[in-house]
Amino acid sequence: MIRPIYGSNNATELLLQAQQIFKKMTENADMFPNPVPDLATFETLLTNYQKAYLEAQFRDQRTVIIKGQLGRELQEAIYRLSTYVDSVALGDPGIIVAAGYQPRQSPANRIERTPKAENLRATHMEVGSGIVRLRINPWKHARLYRYEYRLKGTAEWDTVLHSKSFIDLKDLVKLQEYEFRASYVGRDIEPNFSNTISALVV
Repeated sequence: MIRPIYGSNNATELLLQAQQIFKKMTENADMFPNPVPDLATFETLLTNYQKAYLEAQFRDQRTVIIKGQLGRELQEAIYRLSTYVDSVALGDPGIIVAAGYQPRQSPANRIERTPKAENLRATHMEVGSGIVRLRINPWKHARLYRYEYRLKGTAEWDTVLHSKSFIDLKDLVKLQEYEFRASYVGRDIEPNFSNTISALVV
């Protein structure tokens, strides 16, 4: 099935892609009634990144670092929107283009499948803290890392996107058993989850 391509290769491409997505989704708002994140939030992220992008042209180290941080936030938003657009388009390239994304043209040009996330493990940072650290083997082509968790026996997963191959999950219910899984996020937006693991939060 044809899906939106959300990746960019550099800061300029990221800015141009975000501007195009915001422009097209605003123009075609009736086609995308409930975007995630909403367009007001996306506009704020875009405005902040555009300002940081311009300031970083002067090569001040602080502004370059800020641009990188805001760029990762904007890239995460573009990814989240791409999954929403994918759910609306259902493979229709016209709808994908209407949202400002480029469609994957054909199976012959299919982007290589994201590999299965490997060696997911959970450790307790400190007994009594309720904090669980998840870690997977890093993948050099990962744009983001997607972590999911749920109380064991429940159906819905909570999702967190992060830029690193490890994350500390807080605000978990102590003395409850949770299930965890993870996926790399590459140019292919389809997740390829690790094996699910369980851990008791203490």
